[in-house]
Amino acid sequence: MIVTVISFVVVLSILVFFHELGHYLAARHVGVRVLQFSIGFPPKLFGRKVGETEYLVSSIPLGGYVRLEGQNIIDENPDDPRNYASKSVLQRFYILAAGPVANLVLALLVISAVFMFGVESPAYRTSAPVIASVQAETPAALAGFREGDRLLRVAGTPVATWNDVYEALAKASLARGPIAVTVERAGKTEALRLDQAAVAQNKALGWRPLIEPMVGMVSPGSAAREAGMQAGDRILAIDGVAIARWDQISQQVQRAAGKRLAVEIGRGREKLAVQVQPRRSGEGENWLIGISPGTALERHPPLQAIALGSARLWEITRGTFYFLGQLLTGRGSLDALGGPVKIGAVIGEAARTGGSEIAFLMAVISLQLGIFNLLPIPALDGGHIFLLGIELLKGGPLTARFRERAQMIGLALILLLILVVTYNDIRGLIS
Repeated sequence: MIVTVISFVVVLSILVFFHELGHYLAARHVGVRVLQFSIGFPPKLFGRKVGETEYLVSSIPLGGYVRLEGQNIIDENPDDPRNYASKSVLQRFYILAAGPVANLVLALLVISAVFMFGVESPAYRTSAPVIASVQAETPAALAGFREGDRLLRVAGTPVATWNDVYEALAKASLARGPIAVTVERAGKTEALRLDQAAVAQNKALGWRPLIEPMVGMVSPGSAAREAGMQAGDRILAIDGVAIARWDQISQQVQRAAGKRLAVEIGRGREKLAVQVQPRRSGEGENWLIGISPGTALERHPPLQAIALGSARLWEITRGTFYFLGQLLTGRGSLDALGGPVKIGAVIGEAARTGGSEIAFLMAVISLQLGIFNLLPIPALDGGHIFLLGIELLKGGPLTARFRERAQMIGLALILLLILVVTYNDIRGLIS
Protein backbone atom coordinates (compact mmCIF):
# COMPACT_ATOMS: atom_id res chain seq x y z
CA MET A 1 0.00 0.00 0.00
CA ILE A 2 2.82 2.42 0.91
CA VAL A 3 4.64 1.61 -2.35
CA THR A 4 1.43 2.25 -4.31
CA VAL A 5 0.77 5.63 -2.66
CA ILE A 6 4.36 6.85 -3.01
CA SER A 7 4.62 5.67 -6.64
CA PHE A 8 1.29 7.30 -7.52
CA VAL A 9 2.28 10.65 -5.96
CA VAL A 10 5.73 10.65 -7.60
CA VAL A 11 4.49 9.71 -11.08
CA LEU A 12 1.55 12.13 -11.01
CA SER A 13 3.74 14.95 -9.66
CA ILE A 14 6.22 14.48 -12.53
CA LEU A 15 3.44 14.54 -15.12
CA VAL A 16 1.77 17.58 -13.57
CA PHE A 17 5.11 19.39 -13.29
CA PHE A 18 5.81 19.00 -17.02
CA HIS A 19 2.25 19.98 -17.93
CA GLU A 20 2.36 23.16 -15.87
CA LEU A 21 5.93 23.86 -16.97
CA GLY A 22 4.65 23.99 -20.55
CA HIS A 23 2.09 26.67 -19.61
CA TYR A 24 4.67 28.52 -17.50
CA LEU A 25 7.37 28.69 -20.20
CA ALA A 26 4.90 29.71 -22.91
CA ALA A 27 3.44 32.46 -20.70
CA ARG A 28 6.89 33.79 -19.85
CA HIS A 29 7.85 33.63 -23.52
CA VAL A 30 5.03 35.97 -24.58
CA GLY A 31 5.48 38.24 -21.53
CA VAL A 32 2.54 37.24 -19.29
CA ARG A 33 3.05 37.74 -15.55
CA VAL A 34 3.05 34.37 -13.71
CA LEU A 35 1.79 34.76 -10.14
CA GLN A 36 1.90 31.12 -8.92
CA PHE A 37 3.28 27.75 -10.00
CA SER A 38 1.85 24.93 -7.86
CA ILE A 39 2.29 21.16 -7.83
CA GLY A 40 -0.87 19.90 -6.13
CA PHE A 41 -4.03 21.72 -5.13
CA PRO A 42 -4.51 23.89 -1.99
CA PRO A 43 -4.03 24.04 0.91
CA LYS A 44 -0.39 24.93 0.50
CA LEU A 45 2.29 22.81 2.17
CA PHE A 46 5.26 25.04 1.53
CA GLY A 47 6.49 27.51 -1.06
CA ARG A 48 8.91 30.26 -1.93
CA LYS A 49 8.54 33.46 -3.90
CA VAL A 50 11.22 34.14 -6.47
CA GLY A 51 10.80 37.42 -8.27
CA GLU A 52 7.12 37.87 -9.10
CA THR A 53 6.26 34.14 -9.03
CA GLU A 54 5.42 32.04 -5.96
CA TYR A 55 6.46 28.40 -6.37
CA LEU A 56 4.31 26.03 -4.28
CA VAL A 57 3.92 22.42 -3.27
CA SER A 58 0.32 21.88 -2.17
CA SER A 59 -1.30 19.11 -0.16
CA ILE A 60 -3.72 17.48 -2.66
CA PRO A 61 -1.52 15.59 -5.16
CA LEU A 62 -4.16 15.19 -7.87
CA GLY A 63 -3.03 17.95 -10.20
CA GLY A 64 -1.54 21.42 -10.18
CA TYR A 65 -1.88 24.84 -11.70
CA VAL A 66 -0.12 27.92 -13.02
CA ARG A 67 -1.87 31.16 -12.10
CA LEU A 68 -1.44 33.83 -14.76
CA GLU A 69 -2.44 37.42 -14.13
CA GLY A 70 -5.55 38.14 -16.15
CA GLN A 71 -6.60 34.55 -16.82
CA ASN A 72 -9.36 34.89 -14.24
CA ILE A 73 -12.22 37.28 -14.89
CA ILE A 74 -11.57 39.24 -11.67
CA ASP A 75 -8.07 40.42 -12.66
CA GLU A 76 -8.44 40.91 -16.42
CA ASN A 77 -6.83 44.10 -17.70
CA PRO A 78 -6.53 44.37 -21.50
CA ASP A 79 -4.55 47.60 -21.07
CA ASP A 80 -1.70 45.95 -19.14
CA PRO A 81 0.82 44.52 -21.67
CA ARG A 82 1.79 41.75 -19.19
CA ASN A 83 -1.81 40.72 -18.51
CA TYR A 84 -3.12 37.51 -20.10
CA ALA A 85 -6.23 39.37 -21.32
CA SER A 86 -4.09 41.77 -23.36
CA LYS A 87 -2.55 39.03 -25.51
CA SER A 88 -3.71 38.08 -28.99
CA VAL A 89 -5.80 34.99 -29.68
CA LEU A 90 -2.74 33.26 -31.17
CA GLN A 91 -0.61 34.01 -28.09
CA ARG A 92 -3.30 32.74 -25.71
CA PHE A 93 -3.71 29.60 -27.83
CA TYR A 94 0.06 29.09 -27.57
CA ILE A 95 -0.07 29.32 -23.77
CA LEU A 96 -3.05 26.98 -23.45
CA ALA A 97 -1.74 24.35 -25.85
CA ALA A 98 1.75 24.31 -24.31
CA GLY A 99 0.67 22.22 -21.30
CA PRO A 100 -0.85 19.28 -23.23
CA VAL A 101 1.96 19.47 -25.80
CA ALA A 102 4.51 19.18 -22.96
CA ASN A 103 2.79 15.96 -21.87
CA LEU A 104 2.88 14.59 -25.41
CA VAL A 105 6.59 15.41 -25.74
CA LEU A 106 7.31 13.84 -22.34
CA ALA A 107 5.42 10.69 -23.40
CA LEU A 108 7.57 10.39 -26.56
CA LEU A 109 10.83 10.97 -24.67
CA VAL A 110 10.03 8.45 -21.94
CA ILE A 111 8.70 5.70 -24.20
CA SER A 112 11.67 6.14 -26.58
CA ALA A 113 14.03 5.82 -23.61
CA VAL A 114 12.23 2.62 -22.58
CA PHE A 115 12.76 1.08 -26.03
CA MET A 116 16.37 2.28 -26.11
CA PHE A 117 17.48 1.11 -22.64
CA GLY A 118 15.48 -2.09 -22.78
CA VAL A 119 12.05 -3.56 -22.20
CA GLU A 120 11.91 -6.63 -19.97
CA SER A 121 9.25 -8.88 -21.43
CA PRO A 122 8.33 -12.58 -21.25
CA ALA A 123 10.70 -14.60 -23.42
CA TYR A 124 7.81 -16.44 -25.08
CA ARG A 125 6.78 -13.23 -26.86
CA THR A 126 9.63 -13.67 -29.34
CA SER A 127 8.77 -17.32 -30.01
CA ALA A 128 6.42 -18.81 -32.61
CA PRO A 129 2.72 -18.10 -31.81
CA VAL A 130 1.50 -21.60 -30.93
CA ILE A 131 -1.54 -22.00 -28.65
CA ALA A 132 -1.00 -24.33 -25.68
CA SER A 133 -4.62 -24.45 -24.51
CA VAL A 134 -7.95 -22.66 -24.89
CA GLN A 135 -10.28 -21.91 -22.00
CA ALA A 136 -13.93 -22.82 -22.57
CA GLU A 137 -16.57 -20.12 -23.17
CA THR A 138 -14.00 -17.44 -24.03
CA PRO A 139 -13.71 -15.37 -27.24
CA ALA A 140 -10.93 -17.69 -28.49
CA ALA A 141 -13.01 -20.81 -27.81
CA LEU A 142 -16.12 -19.31 -29.45
CA ALA A 143 -14.02 -18.40 -32.51
CA GLY A 144 -12.92 -22.05 -32.84
CA PHE A 145 -9.26 -21.87 -31.73
CA ARG A 146 -7.78 -25.15 -30.48
CA GLU A 147 -4.76 -26.46 -28.64
CA GLY A 148 -1.78 -26.70 -31.00
CA ASP A 149 -2.98 -24.05 -33.47
CA ARG A 150 -0.11 -22.06 -34.95
CA LEU A 151 -1.15 -18.49 -35.85
CA LEU A 152 -0.05 -17.48 -39.37
CA ARG A 153 -1.90 -14.24 -40.13
CA VAL A 154 -3.92 -11.69 -38.17
CA ALA A 155 -6.12 -9.34 -40.23
CA GLY A 156 -4.00 -10.20 -43.28
CA THR A 157 -0.68 -9.44 -41.54
CA PRO A 158 1.84 -12.33 -41.33
CA VAL A 159 2.84 -13.06 -37.71
CA ALA A 160 6.06 -14.87 -36.76
CA THR A 161 6.05 -14.22 -33.00
CA TRP A 162 3.58 -13.47 -30.21
CA ASN A 163 4.80 -9.85 -30.33
CA ASP A 164 3.62 -9.73 -33.96
CA VAL A 165 0.26 -11.18 -32.91
CA TYR A 166 -0.34 -8.58 -30.19
CA GLU A 167 0.66 -5.69 -32.47
CA ALA A 168 -1.56 -6.94 -35.30
CA LEU A 169 -4.50 -7.40 -32.91
CA ALA A 170 -4.03 -3.87 -31.54
CA LYS A 171 -4.24 -2.42 -35.06
CA ALA A 172 -7.12 -4.66 -36.11
CA SER A 173 -9.13 -3.74 -33.01
CA LEU A 174 -9.59 -0.22 -34.40
CA ALA A 175 -11.43 -1.49 -37.48
CA ARG A 176 -15.01 -2.73 -37.56
CA GLY A 177 -16.13 -6.32 -37.93
CA PRO A 178 -14.60 -9.66 -36.92
CA ILE A 179 -10.82 -10.03 -37.05
CA ALA A 180 -9.71 -12.66 -39.57
CA VAL A 181 -7.06 -15.04 -38.19
CA THR A 182 -5.40 -17.77 -40.24
CA VAL A 183 -4.01 -20.75 -38.33
CA GLU A 184 -2.12 -23.89 -39.22
CA ARG A 185 -3.79 -27.01 -37.80
CA ALA A 186 -2.61 -30.59 -38.46
CA GLY A 187 -0.76 -29.49 -41.58
CA LYS A 188 -3.71 -27.55 -43.02
CA THR A 189 -4.73 -23.89 -42.83
CA GLU A 190 -7.96 -22.78 -41.19
CA ALA A 191 -9.66 -19.36 -41.37
CA LEU A 192 -11.16 -18.20 -38.08
CA ARG A 193 -12.88 -14.99 -37.00
CA LEU A 194 -12.16 -13.36 -33.64
CA ASP A 195 -14.64 -10.98 -32.00
CA GLN A 196 -13.34 -7.45 -32.61
CA ALA A 197 -15.21 -6.00 -29.61
CA ALA A 198 -13.48 -8.40 -27.22
CA VAL A 199 -10.07 -7.32 -28.51
CA ALA A 200 -10.96 -3.61 -28.49
CA GLN A 201 -12.17 -3.84 -24.87
CA ASN A 202 -9.00 -5.70 -23.78
CA LYS A 203 -10.95 -8.74 -22.67
CA ALA A 204 -9.05 -11.96 -21.92
CA LEU A 205 -9.23 -13.91 -25.18
CA GLY A 206 -8.88 -17.25 -23.42
CA TRP A 207 -5.91 -18.77 -25.24
CA ARG A 208 -2.64 -19.60 -23.50
CA PRO A 209 0.61 -19.27 -25.46
CA LEU A 210 2.83 -22.32 -25.65
CA ILE A 211 5.66 -21.62 -23.20
CA GLU A 212 8.52 -24.02 -22.65
CA PRO A 213 8.69 -25.28 -19.02
CA MET A 214 12.02 -23.53 -18.45
CA VAL A 215 12.53 -21.71 -15.13
CA GLY A 216 13.34 -18.06 -15.70
CA MET A 217 13.37 -16.85 -12.11
CA VAL A 218 13.22 -18.44 -8.65
CA SER A 219 11.72 -16.14 -6.00
CA PRO A 220 13.87 -15.53 -2.89
CA GLY A 221 12.67 -17.52 0.13
CA SER A 222 10.27 -19.58 -1.98
CA ALA A 223 9.62 -23.31 -1.81
CA ALA A 224 11.49 -23.80 -5.10
CA ARG A 225 14.53 -21.89 -3.81
CA GLU A 226 14.60 -23.99 -0.64
CA ALA A 227 14.42 -27.14 -2.77
CA GLY A 228 17.51 -26.02 -4.70
CA MET A 229 15.88 -25.13 -8.00
CA GLN A 230 17.71 -22.60 -10.21
CA ALA A 231 17.03 -20.33 -13.17
CA GLY A 232 17.60 -22.33 -16.34
CA ASP A 233 16.21 -25.58 -14.93
CA ARG A 234 13.78 -27.38 -17.19
CA ILE A 235 10.80 -29.02 -15.49
CA LEU A 236 10.58 -32.56 -16.86
CA ALA A 237 7.95 -34.14 -14.60
CA ILE A 238 5.91 -33.50 -11.46
CA ASP A 239 4.77 -36.50 -9.41
CA GLY A 240 5.50 -38.72 -12.39
CA VAL A 241 3.42 -36.66 -14.86
CA ALA A 242 5.48 -35.49 -17.85
CA ILE A 243 5.59 -31.71 -18.31
CA ALA A 244 5.77 -30.33 -21.85
CA ARG A 245 4.27 -26.83 -21.35
CA TRP A 246 4.50 -24.16 -18.67
CA ASP A 247 0.77 -24.12 -17.92
CA GLN A 248 0.96 -27.81 -16.93
CA ILE A 249 3.18 -26.88 -13.99
CA SER A 250 0.44 -24.81 -12.36
CA GLN A 251 -2.13 -27.53 -13.08
CA GLN A 252 -0.05 -30.12 -11.24
CA VAL A 253 0.74 -27.80 -8.33
CA GLN A 254 -2.94 -26.92 -7.80
CA ARG A 255 -3.99 -30.57 -8.19
CA ALA A 256 -1.63 -31.60 -5.36
CA ALA A 257 -3.51 -29.20 -3.01
CA GLY A 258 -0.51 -28.53 -0.79
CA LYS A 259 1.04 -31.99 -0.79
CA ARG A 260 4.81 -32.30 -1.22
CA LEU A 261 5.76 -32.63 -4.89
CA ALA A 262 8.39 -34.87 -6.47
CA VAL A 263 9.84 -32.69 -9.24
CA GLU A 264 12.22 -34.00 -11.90
CA ILE A 265 14.34 -31.28 -13.49
CA GLY A 266 16.92 -31.10 -16.24
CA ARG A 267 20.01 -29.00 -15.55
CA GLY A 268 22.43 -29.04 -18.42
CA ARG A 269 23.07 -32.70 -19.12
CA GLU A 270 21.99 -33.78 -15.64
CA LYS A 271 18.64 -35.00 -14.41
CA LEU A 272 17.86 -34.17 -10.79
CA ALA A 273 15.01 -35.08 -8.45
CA VAL A 274 13.90 -32.56 -5.80
CA GLN A 275 11.10 -32.39 -3.26
CA VAL A 276 9.08 -29.13 -3.24
CA GLN A 277 6.51 -28.15 -0.61
CA PRO A 278 3.95 -25.72 -2.17
CA ARG A 279 2.73 -22.74 -0.14
CA ARG A 280 -0.48 -20.75 -0.14
CA SER A 281 -0.48 -17.47 -2.05
CA GLY A 282 -0.95 -14.23 -0.12
CA GLU A 283 -4.68 -14.26 -0.86
CA GLY A 284 -4.92 -17.92 0.20
CA GLU A 285 -6.56 -19.11 -3.04
CA ASN A 286 -3.72 -20.74 -4.98
CA TRP A 287 -0.69 -22.90 -4.25
CA LEU A 288 2.69 -21.56 -5.35
CA ILE A 289 6.22 -22.91 -5.52
CA GLY A 290 7.88 -19.62 -6.48
CA ILE A 291 9.06 -19.95 -10.09
CA SER A 292 8.29 -17.90 -13.19
CA PRO A 293 9.04 -18.21 -16.95
CA GLY A 294 12.06 -16.61 -18.56
CA THR A 295 12.23 -12.99 -19.63
CA ALA A 296 14.28 -11.19 -22.26
CA LEU A 297 15.59 -7.63 -22.43
CA GLU A 298 14.96 -6.03 -25.82
CA ARG A 299 17.09 -2.98 -26.66
CA HIS A 300 16.97 -0.79 -29.77
CA PRO A 301 19.22 1.91 -31.31
CA PRO A 302 18.13 5.52 -30.60
CA LEU A 303 16.49 6.24 -33.98
CA GLN A 304 14.70 2.89 -33.99
CA ALA A 305 13.61 3.45 -30.38
CA ILE A 306 12.08 6.81 -31.33
CA ALA A 307 10.32 5.22 -34.32
CA LEU A 308 8.97 2.36 -32.18
CA GLY A 309 7.92 4.78 -29.43
CA SER A 310 6.14 7.04 -31.92
CA ALA A 311 4.34 4.07 -33.49
CA ARG A 312 3.23 2.76 -30.10
CA LEU A 313 1.95 6.18 -28.98
CA TRP A 314 0.11 6.58 -32.27
CA GLU A 315 -1.61 3.21 -31.77
CA ILE A 316 -2.63 4.22 -28.23
CA THR A 317 -3.88 7.59 -29.49
CA ARG A 318 -5.98 5.94 -32.20
CA GLY A 319 -7.34 3.51 -29.64
CA THR A 320 -8.21 6.38 -27.29
CA PHE A 321 -10.18 8.28 -29.92
CA TYR A 322 -11.83 5.05 -31.05
CA PHE A 323 -13.00 4.49 -27.47
CA LEU A 324 -14.22 8.10 -27.19
CA GLY A 325 -16.13 7.63 -30.42
CA GLN A 326 -17.72 4.47 -29.00
CA LEU A 327 -18.78 6.41 -25.90
CA LEU A 328 -20.29 9.28 -27.89
CA THR A 329 -22.27 6.91 -30.12
CA GLY A 330 -23.53 4.89 -27.16
CA ARG A 331 -21.63 1.71 -28.09
CA GLY A 332 -19.02 2.07 -25.34
CA SER A 333 -19.34 1.79 -21.58
CA LEU A 334 -18.22 4.17 -18.85
CA ASP A 335 -17.22 1.07 -16.89
CA ALA A 336 -14.05 0.94 -19.00
CA LEU A 337 -12.91 4.36 -17.74
CA GLY A 338 -10.33 4.50 -14.97
CA GLY A 339 -9.79 7.27 -12.44
CA PRO A 340 -7.24 8.14 -9.75
CA VAL A 341 -7.91 5.00 -7.70
CA LYS A 342 -7.41 2.63 -10.62
CA ILE A 343 -4.42 4.59 -11.93
CA GLY A 344 -2.84 4.47 -8.47
CA ALA A 345 -3.35 0.70 -8.26
CA VAL A 346 -1.83 0.13 -11.72
CA ILE A 347 1.14 2.41 -10.95
CA GLY A 348 1.74 0.57 -7.68
CA GLU A 349 1.73 -2.79 -9.46
CA ALA A 350 4.13 -1.46 -12.11
CA ALA A 351 6.45 -0.09 -9.42
CA ARG A 352 6.68 -3.55 -7.87
CA THR A 353 7.36 -5.13 -11.27
CA GLY A 354 10.26 -3.04 -12.52
CA GLY A 355 11.60 0.26 -13.81
CA SER A 356 10.77 -0.23 -17.49
CA GLU A 357 7.14 -1.06 -16.65
CA ILE A 358 6.56 2.08 -14.57
CA ALA A 359 8.37 4.23 -17.17
CA PHE A 360 6.21 2.82 -19.95
CA LEU A 361 3.09 3.40 -17.85
CA MET A 362 4.21 6.97 -17.13
CA ALA A 363 4.50 7.59 -20.89
CA VAL A 364 1.00 6.20 -21.50
CA ILE A 365 -0.57 8.26 -18.70
CA SER A 366 1.26 11.40 -19.91
CA LEU A 367 -0.16 10.81 -23.39
CA GLN A 368 -3.68 10.33 -22.01
CA LEU A 369 -3.31 13.44 -19.84
CA GLY A 370 -2.32 15.47 -22.89
CA ILE A 371 -5.23 14.11 -24.94
CA PHE A 372 -7.76 14.58 -22.12
CA ASN A 373 -6.73 18.20 -21.57
CA LEU A 374 -7.24 18.97 -25.26
CA LEU A 375 -10.88 17.85 -25.20
CA PRO A 376 -13.26 20.81 -25.84
CA ILE A 377 -14.69 20.81 -22.32
CA PRO A 378 -14.79 24.21 -20.57
CA ALA A 379 -12.43 24.30 -17.56
CA LEU A 380 -9.90 22.17 -19.47
CA ASP A 381 -7.22 23.61 -21.75
CA GLY A 382 -9.17 22.31 -24.74
CA GLY A 383 -12.28 24.10 -23.50
CA HIS A 384 -10.40 27.40 -23.29
CA ILE A 385 -9.06 26.80 -26.80
CA PHE A 386 -12.59 26.08 -28.01
CA LEU A 387 -13.77 29.42 -26.56
CA LEU A 388 -10.85 31.14 -28.30
CA GLY A 389 -12.09 29.66 -31.57
CA ILE A 390 -15.55 31.10 -30.94
CA GLU A 391 -13.95 34.45 -30.12
CA LEU A 392 -12.01 34.33 -33.39
CA LEU A 393 -15.16 33.55 -35.40
CA LYS A 394 -17.12 36.21 -33.55
CA GLY A 395 -14.44 38.80 -34.20
CA GLY A 396 -14.33 40.02 -30.60
CA PRO A 397 -14.03 38.90 -26.96
CA LEU A 398 -16.77 36.82 -25.36
CA THR A 399 -18.69 38.29 -22.45
CA ALA A 400 -17.48 37.55 -18.94
CA ARG A 401 -20.88 36.08 -18.05
CA PHE A 402 -20.79 33.63 -20.97
CA ARG A 403 -17.27 32.47 -20.11
CA GLU A 404 -18.15 32.14 -16.43
CA ARG A 405 -21.19 29.99 -17.17
CA ALA A 406 -19.23 27.84 -19.60
CA GLN A 407 -16.58 27.29 -16.92
CA MET A 408 -19.20 26.27 -14.36
CA ILE A 409 -20.80 23.80 -16.77
CA GLY A 410 -17.40 22.35 -17.68
CA LEU A 411 -16.38 22.03 -14.04
CA ALA A 412 -19.66 20.28 -13.22
CA LEU A 413 -19.11 17.80 -16.07
CA ILE A 414 -15.56 17.05 -14.88
CA LEU A 415 -16.68 16.53 -11.28
CA LEU A 416 -19.44 14.20 -12.46
CA LEU A 417 -16.91 12.26 -14.56
CA ILE A 418 -14.56 11.99 -11.57
CA LEU A 419 -17.38 10.64 -9.40
CA VAL A 420 -18.33 8.04 -12.04
CA VAL A 421 -14.78 6.76 -12.63
CA THR A 422 -13.99 6.72 -8.91
CA TYR A 423 -17.14 4.68 -8.29
CA ASN A 424 -16.07 2.29 -11.07
CA ASP A 425 -12.56 2.03 -9.61
CA ILE A 426 -13.75 1.25 -6.09
CA ARG A 427 -16.34 -1.23 -7.35
CA GLY A 428 -13.67 -2.93 -9.45
CA LEU A 429 -11.25 -3.18 -6.52
CA ILE A 430 -13.96 -4.58 -4.23
CA SER A 431 -15.06 -7.17 -6.79
